[in-house]
Formats: sequence, structure tokens, C-alpha cells
Amino acid sequence: MPFHRPHGPHAAGEVPLRDDIQALRAIAVSWVLLYHAQLPGASGGYLGVDIFFVISGYLITGLIQRALQRGDFTFRAFYSRRARRLLPAAYVVLGATLLAAPWALNRSEQIDFVGQLLGALGFANNVVLWRQTGYFQGASDLKPLLHFWSLALEEQYYLVLPALLVFSPARLRIGVVVLVAAASLALLMWWQPLDASGAFYLLPTRAWELGLGSIGALISNAGAGSDPVRGVPSWQRTLRWLAWPAWALILVVPMAPQWFGTAHPGPAALVVGLATLVLLLREPASLPRVAAPLIRIGDWSYALYLVHWPLIAILHNAWVGLKADPHALMGWRIGAVLLAFPLAWGLHRAVERPAKALLTGRRGAWILGTGTAVLALGGIMLALHKPAPGSIDFVELRKANYGLSANCDAEEPFDGREECRTRPGARWMVWGDSYAMHLVPGLVRVASDQGLVQATKSSCGPFPGLTPVRPELGRGNSFASPWIEQCQAFNASVLRWLERHPEIDTVVLSSLLTQYLDESKYELQRTRGDGRLRGEAAMRAALLDDMTATVKRLRAMGKRVMVVAPPPSAPFDIAGCLERRQAHRWTIGATPGCVIDERDDERRRAAERRFITDLAKSDVRLPVLRFEPLLCDGTTCQVERDGVPLYRDQGHLSHEGSRLLMPGVMSEALGERQIALLRSPR
Repeated sequence: MPFHRPHGPHAAGEVPLRDDIQALRAIAVSWVLLYHAQLPGASGGYLGVDIFFVISGYLITGLIQRALQRGDFTFRAFYSRRARRLLPAAYVVLGATLLAAPWALNRSEQIDFVGQLLGALGFANNVVLWRQTGYFQGASDLKPLLHFWSLALEEQYYLVLPALLVFSPARLRIGVVVLVAAASLALLMWWQPLDASGAFYLLPTRAWELGLGSIGALISNAGAGSDPVRGVPSWQRTLRWLAWPAWALILVVPMAPQWFGTAHPGPAALVVGLATLVLLLREPASLPRVAAPLIRIGDWSYALYLVHWPLIAILHNAWVGLKADPHALMGWRIGAVLLAFPLAWGLHRAVERPAKALLTGRRGAWILGTGTAVLALGGIMLALHKPAPGSIDFVELRKANYGLSANCDAEEPFDGREECRTRPGARWMVWGDSYAMHLVPGLVRVASDQGLVQATKSSCGPFPGLTPVRPELGRGNSFASPWIEQCQAFNASVLRWLERHPEIDTVVLSSLLTQYLDESKYELQRTRGDGRLRGEAAMRAALLDDMTATVKRLRAMGKRVMVVAPPPSAPFDIAGCLERRQAHRWTIGATPGCVIDERDDERRRAAERRFITDLAKSDVRLPVLRFEPLLCDGTTCQVERDGVPLYRDQGHLSHEGSRLLMPGVMSEALGERQIALLRSPR
């Protein structure tokens, strides 16, 4: 039996909500919730946003077109209606999240949050997030206003669309919108390989999705080919047979978006966008009574979208366990999603619905303007807040430790650039990946007045003959082409540079090693030859051969060589945990006191430890420096010394941690006499 619901009064120019569109909204928001809950089978749930874009373009364009045909369209009335529809519920969520931020977020995340808040108020949150991080990167999980990027993008489209339609002749409107959508899609195809994050976040490369909906609205409004009996355009009736395949695509494609490639937005977004367009264009049909709950969810899908992500993001901030166990938080995330439903229902009933009627005229403008100012002022006050006297400045402590300069995280072959050496004629060099970078503050202290040169590239260890590979990654990512070639060229350039600089007499090698030994994620590719190595034993043997060959080559140049093993690490953000403990914030996913469990570290890094043991026993008699004797007691490993945090994340040393530990590590391994010899003129 069909489900029919009573529709309330509508503003001039509005038409009653179609139940099939509300059901489509419910499906879209459900996909987004399932994706954010990280439930199996919803790996493409982010496509729900693409469905929303098409629906939004369809509804807003239809509203404008009808007003233009009646001759009563005004920009003031349009934007006033949009503000009453979107801002009140959004402002309530922004305000609640702002109040929670000091207790839920660490200081670095608070500063990022203020940028997101001001971006949301200025309809530019997508630009802010583009500058802060990529959507699919880990740090995005900590941003409570991440989801406002899509609202900002829609609002930017609303700024452009009315003028586009108003100043285009009526007969040319469809052609103009088609041209804009096609240009946007072409721009996406060109820009995405160059800047995937910008192509994801910015309107010029996403406008085609809203444009699909706009095209559909203009086609529907044209009304060509009406059926004289039914009063429904004949072309709409011909779409009936496409409706079920379209529903199937919307329900199936988000389960397996990889069928269409890894780029987003890409073919998968185009498929669900076209399927959504078919359902919008088809003849409106009543839905069965069993669809009533779905339609109701569609009614408050906007509120549900607003509410759910801050709950999950606050949970992610409390969980300092990073992504070591993707299932550890599933129960918590499901709970957050379930909590979002009653909160969204209340927001829809108490704020979203009444605001349309109450916030009219000057009173409405004054209330919304005051709300904007209060939220902006609250964000600025949060940004200006200073840590309590005597407390640790974790914002500074958690900054990336690039060593001498961020420019020393090389993208080009090594050239001994000035900012990557402490003085001309330096006699020490540190060579490796980010786990060589974090040694630099301490090595500068150890090398004293001899000077230090830094040759480092993230993820690229000092192994000239081998490069880590992640086969499933697309081109342009780390561990895929062209990064593989860049890493190989970088290591080759370091060796060439050392051959030309005999004044370098001490070379310190260091790497995380995991990217060369984790057989579950990586393979090794030889620099010369196409063969790849798989399996930990084969990878470890090849790595040992490459390291010993490099050591022999360096010694043939007259260099003294030592290796610094990576320090103990934790499956959680140590610095984030220490900051939350200092501020008495809710913390889950860490050990008591944020210390490192030594046995857990041995288990997680068993392959790396086996390699270090083999290297220390190899026939090259290479000094291998380790942090464990200085930090660990057989049960736990320290993460603080004299009240100073030693780590900036789960494994990298902070600047001060490096300065505190490196002199002791070298003394423990080499002895003061050997260090004095290293420092002495040759």
C-alpha cells in the first residue's frame, strides 16, 4: 500500500517534497554514516555526498527557475531563504562543538578547529581544509568540522548559480549549465593527477556534480513532450525502466568503489551521479508504506549529517591509538552514530523547522548576524588562549621534527644545500628517512663544532640498491611511481656527493626500517633490475646485503660509519597522550602513564629487531646504536625525562627528546673515549 504523508504549507515558489527524493536523501546520509563508522561493506560510503550534490543542484535550480518564470525572483529573497534553511541548525552544531573543543581537543587540534570554524562561517571551509590536510589522511579524523567542506562547496555554488541563470537568456540556460558542468568535469580530469586534494575540495572541480542536478531541473522544467492523458512528459515515463537499475547502482557502487578505480571524485562518482539524475528525472511515484521510516530520515538528513561527525571526531581525538587496530573503535563509532539519530531529530524539530518561519525580516537577519559574530569571537578567544604557566607547550613539541629545516625533506636529488648543513666544511653527515631527521638536533650537539650535513627524504632509507613498494597504491603516492624513482635518484645522489666531499669523515645512517621489512604491506624493488622481493626473510637478507655493501663503499671513501636503530615506539600517539593526561582530557587506547610496553614493542617490531641484530653481528663490525639501554627496563620504556616529553608522535623523537637522548645513546654504545676520537681531527 503506498505511503502518503500530509505536507505542511510551503513558501511561494516551493513545491511539496517528493517522497522518493527524501528516501534518496536518507540513503545518501546513511552511506555517509556507515562510511564514517568504518563498517565493512561501506568503503565507498563517501559517495553519499556525491548523491547529495546532485539532489541539491536539482532542487535549488528548480526553485530559481520557477521564480524566474513567475517573474518574482530576487537575490535577496533567495539568499534569505537559504540562510533560514541552512544556518540555524549549523550554528547550533558549531556552537556546541566550540563549547566542547577545550575539553575534547588537544591544542594543535584546537587551533586547526578555529580555522575550520571561521571557514564554516565564511562559507570557505573547503578551502581551509584543503590547506590543512587531505580528506583521506589520518589527521582528518581529528577535525570536528571536516564535514562542513561539502556545505561550503554547496554554498559557493549557490553564490554562482543564481547569477548564471538570471543573466542567461531563458532559451540558453540549459546550454550554459551543460557547458559549465562539462568544463568542470574536464578541469577535474586535468587537475586531479596534479593535486588530488585540491581537486577533491574545490568548487571548480566539483561543480559538475551539482551541475548534473541543475541540468535535470532545467530539463524537467522544459516539459517537452507532455503526455496529454497523464500530464507527465513522455520522456519521463520512458525512464521508468531505468529506475530499478539506478537504485541498484546507488545501493551497490558504494560497497565496492574500487571497481571504478581509486581516484575520487572519479568514475564511481559519475556513475552514482547519473543514477541519481535518472531517479530525479523519472516520473514521481509513491513509495510503499515500509519506506515511511526512510522518508522520515530523509526529512532530517541535513541535521543528521551535521550532528554525526563531531561526535565521531571527538571520539577519534580521545582515542590516541592511531590506526594500529582499525576495529578497536568500531563499537564506539557505532554508538556515536546511534546517538546522532535522537540528537538530529531534536535539532530538526526544535531548530531547523521553526527557524524557517521565525527568522524572517530584520529580526531574522539580526539573530543570524549576532550568531555569526558570537561564534567568530568564541573561536578567536579559543585561538588566543595560552597554556597555563609551567605547563608544556605541546603545540611546539608536536611539530614535525625535520632536523635543520623542512627543506631538508628532499624531493629532488641531494645537492648539499646551505640550509641542510650547520656550517661549511662540516665533517659529519646523517643520511636516511624521517628517523634520520629526528636525530639531527641531538647529533648537532654531539658533533659539536665539527658541523653536520643532513641528507634525508621521508620514507626513503639509506639503501641505494632497494626501494619499498606498495603495489596497491596509485601513481604519485609514496611507495609507488614516481616516488620510487625519486628515492632511487636521491640515494644515488648522496653517494655521488660524498665521493666529491672527502671532508665528511663520519656518516650516520638511520631508518624506520618498517617500510623495508613489513611483508604484509610492502615489497622491495631492486634499483637495478625489475625483480621484486617478497616475504620477510628474503627482504631482510636483501636489506642486510645492501647495508653492508653501502658501508663497505663508504669506508672505501675513507668514511667512518655508524647506524642508529629506531627508538622504541608505541601503537598510540605518545605526545598526544601526554598532552591529554596533562589537561585531564578523556583518553582511550593508551597504556597507563602513556609509557611504551617493551614486550608489545618487541612483538610489533620483531622484523626490525631481527635485522638490527643481524646487522650488529655482520662481518663489517658496524657500530649499531640503540635507545633501549637508555630508556627501557625490561618491562616499559620511558617517554619522558625530567618532565620533558621525548616523543612528538608514536615513534619520532621531539626536538628536545633528540637533544636529551643522542649524547647518552652514543656514550652508551661507543663510550666517551670513542666519541672523543670521532670529534678529534683526523
